[in-house]
Amino acid sequence: MKCKKCGANDAEVYLAYSNLKLCPECFMLLAERKVRNTIETYKMLSKNDNIGIAVSGGKDSATLAYILSRSFEKIPMTLIYIDLGIPDYSQHCLEKVKELSKIIDRDLIVYSLEKELGFRIPDFKSTIYGRKMCSACGTVKRYLFNKITYDLGLTKIATGHNLDDTVEAIFNSYMEGNVGALVRLKPVLPKTHPKMMPKIKPLICLTDMECLLYATYRNLPIRMLECQFAKRSRTIRRKEVLNLLADKIPSFKHTFISSHYRRILPLLEKALGGQSVGDEMGIFDCPVCGMPTSLRSMPCHFCKIVSLLKRKA
Repeated sequence: MKCKKCGANDAEVYLAYSNLKLCPECFMLLAERKVRNTIETYKMLSKNDNIGIAVSGGKDSATLAYILSRSFEKIPMTLIYIDLGIPDYSQHCLEKVKELSKIIDRDLIVYSLEKELGFRIPDFKSTIYGRKMCSACGTVKRYLFNKITYDLGLTKIATGHNLDDTVEAIFNSYMEGNVGALVRLKPVLPKTHPKMMPKIKPLICLTDMECLLYATYRNLPIRMLECQFAKRSRTIRRKEVLNLLADKIPSFKHTFISSHYRRILPLLEKALGGQSVGDEMGIFDCPVCGMPTSLRSMPCHFCKIVSLLKRKA
């Protein structure tokens, strides 16, 4: 069967949610156009930006870095990788990230937890986070990506959260009734504190599979190993449930996220009067590290879990 776009090449990709059969070249062009349209729609970038790109060695961040670098050549970009100290896995990911930085010719900053802070993510196994390793890891990465971006004097941090990631996060917030999280789950999270860097998610228009196909067709270096701690992740199990729905209703994820952003989110923001968005009145300086926290006169979550590790040492 021929590609529905060019009509010349054989179709290899089928996008069930839009009933499109595409050849690899047309698929890649479509993916790039969707990301550019997302960036334009949500005004994610400007000519004065100097952005950090959070990279992990995976398909999503590789796709993100390549498309951004290809589509916005004149905007300065720096890849930021956090070495979590997970045996075999972290070194494997670092090798892929180094290859990627050479391919797109962008600077790479490598931050080692062990060298800079004296601990590794596996050290949390002996703490109360032993059963919630992904939670501890997420806290560490969010904190450090923000801090590194701030310390480097960059203007924004771009993350590889794709459509599946975002739908799962919104779905989970609905289940938990976490209205504050629902309001913060935006394509662009603006600066709400002098040290809280704006965050952008240019890949919210692409699915897990589209990111994998794009990275594969572009021959981008991506990890072949899975994190040993992610196997028990509730996030993965929730994604499996959402995939079952998408099997029955191919457009489910796209309809879900579109309805949230266009209909539900504006109503939530109006009802809350912006109080849960995280304006400066609700964000304070951590008394330990000086970085932003929602806890008044208390250490931020990052400092709390680091302190926990130190007590265990």
